[in-house]
Amino acid sequence: MHASPGMNEHTIELGDWQRILLGDAPALFLLEVLARSAVVYLMLVVALRLLGKRMTGQVTILEMSVMIALGGVVSLPMQAPDRGILVAASLLLCILALQRGLSRLGVSLPLFERALQGRSVMLVKDGVLQVEELASAALSREQVFAVLREHDVHELGQVKRAYLEPCGAYSIFKRDQPMPGLSIFPARDRGIHDREKSVNGQLACASCGHVRSEDGASCACPHCGMSDWTRAVSH
Repeated sequence: MHASPGMNEHTIELGDWQRILLGDAPALFLLEVLARSAVVYLMLVVALRLLGKRMTGQVTILEMSVMIALGGVVSLPMQAPDRGILVAASLLLCILALQRGLSRLGVSLPLFERALQGRSVMLVKDGVLQVEELASAALSREQVFAVLREHDVHELGQVKRAYLEPCGAYSIFKRDQPMPGLSIFPARDRGIHDREKSVNGQLACASCGHVRSEDGASCACPHCGMSDWTRAVSH
């Protein structure tokens, strides 16, 4: 089996262990790889230190872009014998200057920061799911419920506000006095639903969690337009 025309011909043999383990590089290149990896690793540590604590905290779009770029920069000099380390160092300096410049620009220009990082999305307001915001953030109800359960929330009436931050983190603020609301436990977990306390005369929209009296069970929900009602529960 031969390479395509225009490329260096190389016979592929299954028993060619030197090619399989070392590739086309000589065995001595293994020592060079160790030296290259050590130098590039130190360069990367210094670059991350200069990039600031944001790189090791909650990652925003800017930090994620920098991390992807750094991965592409440092991979080749550690492996390819025909790629020099100084080229990688120059690219690291360019990325460092770009990241620091954009960060400073975001501090002085809030509009630029919002355009670059995005905005916070309100997921829950006063115990009611903000259905349109969930759709814009491409989040399902079950994904939001899973996050709320991680914060020891049992039903939506316990939540005053819930936000999806630009960095991807969730901020949950609970009510001082919980109100009746929609249970956020999975429907198949019948055991826990049987132990929940129903609130007499109160129904919750099964779509967004809006609570109303039983008298309006035949009406559509004023928040999401759905007509699927279930019992409101209280923790």
